Order: sequence, then structure tokens, then C-alpha cells
Amino acid sequence: MSDVVDPLDSLPSAILADVLGRVADAGDIAASRLASRALLAASYQCPRVRLSAAARARRLRGRGGGDGATAFRLAAANVASLLGPHLRSLALDASQGHGCPDQAIWAKHVEFDDANDLHLTSGESVAAWAATAAGPALREVDIADFWPQSCWRKAEALPVISRLCHNLSTLRLRKAWLSVDGLRIMPNLTHLALESIRLDDENLSTLNECFPCLHTLNLIGVGGLKNPKIHLPQLTKCHWEVSDVPRSLAIHAPNLVYLELKCVRPGILILNTPSVSTLKLTIDKLGPTVQVDGLVNLKNLRIESSDLNSLLRLFSESRDVRTLDLELPAFAGRNELYEAVEPELFSRATEVKLSPRFSYELMRRIVFSMISYDCRSCLRKLLVHMPPSILTTCPFIPLVNNCAPSCEVTVLFHADSSDATRQAAASSWPLRFPEITWQWGTWQ
Repeated sequence: MSDVVDPLDSLPSAILADVLGRVADAGDIAASRLASRALLAASYQCPRVRLSAAARARRLRGRGGGDGATAFRLAAANVASLLGPHLRSLALDASQGHGCPDQAIWAKHVEFDDANDLHLTSGESVAAWAATAAGPALREVDIADFWPQSCWRKAEALPVISRLCHNLSTLRLRKAWLSVDGLRIMPNLTHLALESIRLDDENLSTLNECFPCLHTLNLIGVGGLKNPKIHLPQLTKCHWEVSDVPRSLAIHAPNLVYLELKCVRPGILILNTPSVSTLKLTIDKLGPTVQVDGLVNLKNLRIESSDLNSLLRLFSESRDVRTLDLELPAFAGRNELYEAVEPELFSRATEVKLSPRFSYELMRRIVFSMISYDCRSCLRKLLVHMPPSILTTCPFIPLVNNCAPSCEVTVLFHADSSDATRQAAASSWPLRFPEITWQWGTWQ
């Protein structure tokens, strides 16, 4: 009897390795080795691997081998040693704890986990895989630590990675307390994301010095900051969510194009970002010191704030803002809603999005004010959220009357709106305004 021909034998090993890299999950890659000799050979050249402590524990329990949590760090080191210079991307996830999410032990107040078997950002744990042949070959690293073990232990992940993974271009670290002592300059790192992190770099001076070539920076829920200042000349995209602790925030980034900033009430806010074209700002109120000079390229502006009027004047006056997206905090009262928007805004913007909190009553006030102001709109796109009410006529007729020819209007009805309301609007409003392109949808 002749041997069965493996159809995968005809494919180059590099292609099979790339396919396995797209699978990424270490358990699935291991299982694929049993299906084909070609896949077995290609698995040793896999460029991307993802290991999950919870998934590994489930597989081991299914085979009667216990939860396997104590072996997770060793498994990461073994994978790095096995793949060596072929490995380009490594993702390690212990955020769900010892097994399934419902079995995770989460830290509450001062309840910490004394074990360190899932403390993935410790210097010892990082060195176990970074000191292999895979360290210099890696281009991407993503580590989600186990917070009950990492929150009370200062970790050396950043210094060790900077010493052993000098070709890294993308780094994402989550749920850890990170030290910057001994951190080296990483000129190849272009993308950095720190999420749910306590960082021992209160002014971000070490981050600025050691990551000078960053193009993308995400700082989401990073604590330990006092007077943080981002000073990165090559930065083009930034997403920064800051707690209410820092009283001074500053960004100096001449090439920054996209900025998403969420803060509370900083006493000092400095945005030295002349190239920004898209700004998404969530802020409670402006502080006494604000410097936002030079936003000459601002085109797309989204603001969520209870101090909306002040922010609109600050960012939209004397600037050619084309897309305006407005939102108010949930605690904003009706009076604040009525005072939030000046009708003149519609005379400049070409695209406006009114959030769900801009209620039917607010839209009525805006459009009737437009009549008294005799505003001429150049709107080409308008998106509105309708409240769950019975509508007999279009509530923003004056605004539609002043839209540019062939304007596109998107109306999102609340999920509780009746079918009769939707059908009445969809049938009558286009007849009254045939030059408008109407689109319909739902919001909750």
C-alpha cells in the first residue's frame, strides 16, 4: 500500500509558517502539528505566538493535568527558545488569572496574591524569553499581567526589554507597576501602549528620553503621574486618558495629527501641537491656564464637556473646523443643554454630529435660534439622535432648510421608538425635502 500524500507538502514552509502565525494561539498551533508533517515542520518557524494562562489551564484540566498555572511562565520561555530568530510577535495574557475568568482572584483594597507564578512583567519572567534568540528578533510584544500579583510588586519589564529586545517596534503592557530605573533608549520603538499601569515616571521625562521615535502613544489609566509632559518630536497619534490627580498636562509634539485626550479639571493645559487635524477632547471644565495656540490645521473636533461653550470658543473660533461632534456628560442638566451650542456653529461646519444628549428640545432651540440669527448653513452632513417620542413633523426643519444642496442627513431613532414613528418619518420627511439624502438607523 502506498503512503498517503500530504497535500500540504507542496506548499512552501514559509507560507505554512505564516498561516500558523495568523492562528497565533499556542495551543492551536501545537494541535496542528498532529495533523500534518508539513505543519509540524512549519511550526518551528512560526512568526507570531499568543499564550493565554486561562486557555492553557483549561486545556490542561481537560487532559486531567491540573490548572498548569505554575508552568505558564516556563511555557513562554520554552516557546521563545523553540522558535528563536523566527519569532516576530509574542503576546502573553495572564489577566484572567488561574483559569477561566470566573475563577480569577482579583485584588480588592489590600487583598493581594502572594504567589508570583503569573507575574509576567517581573524582570525574571521577561528575561526568561527575552534572553533567548527570540529577544533580538522580536518586533512586537504584548503583555497583560495578573493584577493581584503585579499591583504591589514593582516590575523591571521595561529595562529588561530595552536591554534585550532592541529591535522592538511595538510594545503594549497592561495591568502592572512598572519601574523605569535602568531603562535604555529604544530608537526602533514606534508604537507604545500602557494601559492600567502604575508608572514610576511622574513627569514622563524618562519615557520622552528613551522612546524618542514614537509615532503612536496610548496612555490609558496610567497612574503615578504628577506633572506629566509629553515631548516627542515624531509623534503623530496619541490617545491619553488621565486621572484627576495631575494638575498640569502638556503635550509638545509638532508632528501630531490625531489627539484623543480625556482629563478632568487640569489647572494647566498646554497643547503645543500645530499639526493636529483631529482632536477628541473629554474634559469636565477648563482650568485657569490653557495654551492651545497654533492649531491651524484643526479640521475634526469632538468635545464632551459640561463646559462646552468655553471649549467651542477656544477650539473652533478662527479655525476652519469642518466636522463637529458634540456630547455632554450624563449629569448635564437641561439648562446646560440649552446654553451649550451657539447657532453660529452651523454657519461654518460642513459636518455636524449631535449626540443622544442633545435632546429634541435642544434641537428645537438651536434651529429656532437660527431663524432669529438668520444663519446660513453650509452643512453637507448631519447626524442626529432622536429621543423615544412620537414625532409628527421633522423637529429640525429650519436647519434642513439652511443645509447645502444634496446634504446627507442621518437620523438615528431610539430603540424604544415605535415602528409607526419610524415609518411616518421615513415616508414624509423625504417627500418634503427631496433634495436631501436621508439615512435611517437606531441608537440605544
